[in-house]
Formats: sequence, structure tokens, C-alpha cells
Amino acid sequence: MDAQLLRPARARIDLDRLGANYRALKGLVPAPVMPVVKADAYGHGAAMVARRLVAEGAERLAVAYVEEAVALRGSGIGAPIVVLAAFGPGQERAIRQHHLTPVVSTARTLEAVLGPARESRNPLTVHLKVDTGMSRLGFTKEAFVEAAQRLGEAKGILLEGVMTHLASADEDREVSLRQLDRFDDAVAALHQRGIRPQLVHACNSAGLAFFRGTHTLVRPGLLLYGIRPRPLSPDVDVKPVMTVSADIALVKEIAAGTPVSYGGRWVAPRPSRIATIPLGYADGVPRTNQMRDQGAFVVRGARAPVRGTVCMDLTMLDLTLRPEVVEGDEAILVGDEPDAWQVAEWAGTNAWEVVTRIGPRVPRVFHESGRVTGVQSPFVRA
Repeated sequence: MDAQLLRPARARIDLDRLGANYRALKGLVPAPVMPVVKADAYGHGAAMVARRLVAEGAERLAVAYVEEAVALRGSGIGAPIVVLAAFGPGQERAIRQHHLTPVVSTARTLEAVLGPARESRNPLTVHLKVDTGMSRLGFTKEAFVEAAQRLGEAKGILLEGVMTHLASADEDREVSLRQLDRFDDAVAALHQRGIRPQLVHACNSAGLAFFRGTHTLVRPGLLLYGIRPRPLSPDVDVKPVMTVSADIALVKEIAAGTPVSYGGRWVAPRPSRIATIPLGYADGVPRTNQMRDQGAFVVRGARAPVRGTVCMDLTMLDLTLRPEVVEGDEAILVGDEPDAWQVAEWAGTNAWEVVTRIGPRVPRVFHESGRVTGVQSPFVRA
């Protein structure tokens, strides 16, 4: 399908802002930055985002799952890719075939990499995870040391890195510092056994505020995309990379007392001017009471309140006091204004979910150096 046949809705991805954000994070800490591009680069389009970050100098990338990494390889990304989450049974072959770096974080994945590695000609590069307080993936300190010993002694395996994950870096400084103390203690236990992995990493976006000189890698996600964690965040200047918007499809005059949208939950208190936007909850517009009662899109630089229940494909806005707005004007769901945190408040969630829930049928339109350099859509041929 030709891109011109798509409805007038888009998620504009500013790759120049992405590059500037990456450079800002590089200047923040004295350690290499491993960008996290999981979940389709937080909804921004993983292939194009990864390509720009590698061009900016990123030496390695991180994803959650093997299939995400394989998709990047299929898009021509040749940089090392670290797979952060536990991989499933049978995925060992794909890991080796595509030269991926798995994080070993469970007893099963430890045995999975040790088994085939003995028969492999090419060494398998792995990272090892210790649980310091997330109570999710990762070994206890004692099991971590034992696993590192086994990996270090195994033929065909390179223990390149060790890591942990901070549970409250954006919320609780003291909890985060205690986790980092536990992590440093676990790494010191490895050193006592002569095990010194090249890469030591714990810091996500919010964790950059707690970076320690003993660490040799950081792995930010949210900040790369121009969204600051809340309430705690490192002091760095970043700007939103994604702007989601659609053009007004219809402006309708309705009489006082007219119900709007499913269930008639909003009734016009006066003669009103209602706009219909071709974006709905299937595209990432929150379908919550807060969105219906408090939410807004930005049109011509000012907010236009949402009216009525958000539909799967459409949302209605109130333009009663905005006679200058006409059909075809752009209505912005999320970007510089409203930003992802504002939409998150209406959705009862956080900024991470806001950007990752933007549906795949909203085309990602990539802008670079003042021009469109790509479109990602299931309805557009590459």
C-alpha cells in the first residue's frame, strides 16, 4: 500500500533529537552508553532508531528478547546486541546463529549456555545477572559467584559482563544506593576469585544519577527518547523524540443536550462545536475516565478537551471556544505538549506505557535533517 493511502495520522520520530539525546547521555557519565531499544525502541521504531544510534557511535545495543534482536539483525544491524530477559527453551540456536549476547539470569539459562558451548567452535559471549533487590530475574549473591566460576571455566564461553537491575531508581534514592552496595559487594566477590568481567552495569535512565566509577557501562532507555523519569532523574537536557498526532476529520455543530460518543456519558451543556480525530484506544489514546473528563489534545498551540468516551478508532474534542480551528488541522496526542507524563496522568499509568502502547497501525514517520527518511507501518511496503 502506498503511504499516501493511509489515514492522516502519524507518529513523527525526530532522529536528530534522538542523536542529541544520546550525545547528552554520553556526556553525563564516564562510561559507554548501551542504548535500550526493546519494545520496538519504546514504540519509536527499533530498526531506524538502532541505525541512528549506531551511526552516533553506540558500540552495542540492548533488547529484552531474542526475537527483538533477530529482527534487528534482519534490518541490517550488525552491532553487538545484549538480550536482557531470560531466553526460552530452544532459542540457544538463534542466539548463536545471530551472534547475540544473552544475559544468564536463571539456573535453566545457565545450563542452556553451558551445554552447547562445549561443542561450539565460536565462543559465546554472555553477561551474568545478580538480583540485588528487584526479586525478578537474577541469581542470589552465592549462586551468582558460583555461576560466574562455572562460566569462566567453561570452554567456548566469554563472560563479558555482569549486571543487576535497580527497582526504585526513579523513586527512592536510599533503596537504590543499597542495591548498588549489594552489587558492588557481589562484583568484589568475583574479583576475589580472579574473575574480572570487562563490563559492569546497573544504571538505567534514572540510575544514571547514582553512577559509580566502578561501573563500565550504562543502559538508559527512557531518557534516550527524551522523557525524564519521575520523580527522580539525572540532570540532563533531553527532548521528546516522538510526536503522535492526527488531522481533524470532521467538525460538527451540535445542539445543547446532545450526547457524544458511546453511552452518552458527555452531554453538551450548550450549543457546541465537536471535532472528530482519527485516533482511538487501538492507537494508544487512553480509554479512562480521567481522559474523558480531563484529557486534551493540542490544536494550534492550545489544548482542546476530550469529550465523550474514547472509541477504538476515533476521539472527539470540544472546539466550542476555538472558532479558528478547522477540519484538517493537526491535533497532537503526545509530544512536547502534552508530554508523555501528562498523558500518563490521564491514563493512570506511567510514561513508559504511554509511548509503548502507541499502536502499530499508527505509522512511524522518521525525520532526519529536515526530511522524511523512512516510514514504518504494517500497511506500507518497505
